[in-house]
Amino acid sequence: MHTEDRDSILRLAFGVTLAFGLGLVLDWPLAYIGAVFAALFLQAPIGLPLAAFGKLFVFSIGLMLISFVLSAVFAPYSVVFLILVAIGIILSFVWSVSGAGVLPGVIALMGALMIPNLLLQSQDLALVLVFWIPLNLFFAGCVSTLMFTLIPAAPPSATAQKKAQAATDFDRARRITRMSLVTVPFAIVFFLSGSSALLVLFFVALLSQQLAAMPSAGTTVAKAMLTANMLGAGVAIVCYEINVIAPVLVTPILLCLLFCLTLGALGKTKIPLAAAAGSAITTAIVIYGGTIAPYSDDADIKSIVRVAQVATAAFFVIIAYVVVDEFLPEQKQKDTQTA
Repeated sequence: MHTEDRDSILRLAFGVTLAFGLGLVLDWPLAYIGAVFAALFLQAPIGLPLAAFGKLFVFSIGLMLISFVLSAVFAPYSVVFLILVAIGIILSFVWSVSGAGVLPGVIALMGALMIPNLLLQSQDLALVLVFWIPLNLFFAGCVSTLMFTLIPAAPPSATAQKKAQAATDFDRARRITRMSLVTVPFAIVFFLSGSSALLVLFFVALLSQQLAAMPSAGTTVAKAMLTANMLGAGVAIVCYEINVIAPVLVTPILLCLLFCLTLGALGKTKIPLAAAAGSAITTAIVIYGGTIAPYSDDADIKSIVRVAQVATAAFFVIIAYVVVDEFLPEQKQKDTQTA
């Protein structure tokens, strides 16, 4: 294994475990979301500059407060409320596609989806999200900076730079339309059903941004994403069952380290499952973390129910992307300009 690959695996595994473990030890709200943020930070080829991180942190605070205020004002007016949710989702995609990136897009979608949904249930719980999402982001950023300092990353290669440049060559308007056609209907149905499964909304925000970062949803991508989520869900179930057998604090910390090391190493191999490893890590954290550290009134929901909820959401979103992509295929920006 190359030194860069080994360092990347160690940086990811120890960083995510640090965020996950300290969240459990200190018992702060939504700690597993901080671990997901840390995983997204640490899967990047280089560390996020402090200036960029500061802007992202301030952005998250302002976004959550705005979402809370607007949701509180318009909650009594159902039609207007749902229209604002839809607008928030679309603006989140516009922000992401305009160059903000996956993580800012996830945060924006969390503000558009999770804050309004939780406020309909309890303003106090919604305030927990408003303050603790930015705080978890801040902590994840600190962990990421620490790990990139302790285990420095090599500068991106010329090949990696070319791939990054190629990833920006797409039709932004068409991509925003595709993303919105999938996520907005899901959100509207979710709100109208009165569901309180915030874990599903967080997962949909994460999955939508991961799919949005891909040039097309095609069947190959769909199979890869379904495989990643099945792999992550399987890891989460195994970890949960081990946690039941050994219900002590050190168990989830060691399990987190183990599956991050295992999946991180898997991602550096050349076997077919390698492409699914990164998404599988975040899926495992979302399901396992949400199961052992519940944050709302559904604390008695078992792991298998959470897996079923997330699996249903994943299946809908991925298949919807495939269907929409068939009717509205994406083209490169240069092709649309010359047409």
